[in-house]
Amino acid sequence: MMHVDSSYTWRGFQAILVETSYYRATFLPELGGKLWSLIDKKSDREVLWHNPRTPPRPAFYGAAYDDWFCGGWDELFPNDAPTNVSGDLYPDHGEWWAMPFDWHIDRTAHSATLHLLRHGVVTNTTIEKSITFHANEPTFSIAYRLSNHQSQPLEYLWKLHPALSINPHSRIDMPAGECLVDEGFRGRLGATVERFVWPHAAGVDMRVVPPASAESCDFYYGTQLSAGWCALTDGTTQSGFGLSFDPDVFRSVWVFGAYGGWRNHYTTILEPCTGYPYRLEDAIAQGSVSRIAAHSTLNTTLRVSLYQHAHGVAHIDRAGAVTVIKNGGA
Repeated sequence: MMHVDSSYTWRGFQAILVETSYYRATFLPELGGKLWSLIDKKSDREVLWHNPRTPPRPAFYGAAYDDWFCGGWDELFPNDAPTNVSGDLYPDHGEWWAMPFDWHIDRTAHSATLHLLRHGVVTNTTIEKSITFHANEPTFSIAYRLSNHQSQPLEYLWKLHPALSINPHSRIDMPAGECLVDEGFRGRLGATVERFVWPHAAGVDMRVVPPASAESCDFYYGTQLSAGWCALTDGTTQSGFGLSFDPDVFRSVWVFGAYGGWRNHYTTILEPCTGYPYRLEDAIAQGSVSRIAAHSTLNTTLRVSLYQHAHGVAHIDRAGAVTVIKNGGA
């Protein structure tokens, strides 16, 4: 089964729907190319979190991201926190999320590819995304082509930002070594916990998602990845969402967990990123930023996987095949 529909709107935005026997995905190309909804049809659940108080609405370039944050999956480039680089102001959470993307679709009987394109505003760059779906696969791929047209190299943070639906039976998995806790988000672990070895910190199993009643908020950077993947499993339905990527490109996984403690929201955001921390100037200073050479192009592909019958995840390979942990596993 493969159904593609670009004939309708959602809250005033052009919406593109792609449906297979495994999932139904809805994109909003006019709002940063956002993947707004991802329905896992096998478990009958919405994978992505939606802000109950802030639906999608047109955003102006330079808007405060948190005040427009409606959920779904955004992508952030070339920065997170707003900053000034050589006299240019980089807006809050970068220059993609609030801007419209050009798009077109290629279709066959059993596959479809959604092409999205956007030029930078401050940066002289181009991002091209080709999202390919196959009727008989529970995965889909995203091929990226990031081009720097400037005569100088560009230092940047590029971050995937899927906000995920969670409950107290959800579990986070990733192959991180050391995790660095952002200094503003150490309340749950204690002010002295600056780093920990995944998955345990100060006697807390960080794979376990707290309830909303915890009124806490986590923000840490998973580094020293032994492979390129991360996943979140819904223990209630034993289904989950995973990303597999090139760890030489996305070299860290940031985890932002709002467990009732940030604006009373309840979501986990798994954020593969090309560097850390979230202040670009700090990443530049400590050498943990990424750089693309002048007049050059970066190509990379990631895969999105939906999986079933799982308590957790042991591994996801680059083709998107998920090795699940059954009940009682580690």
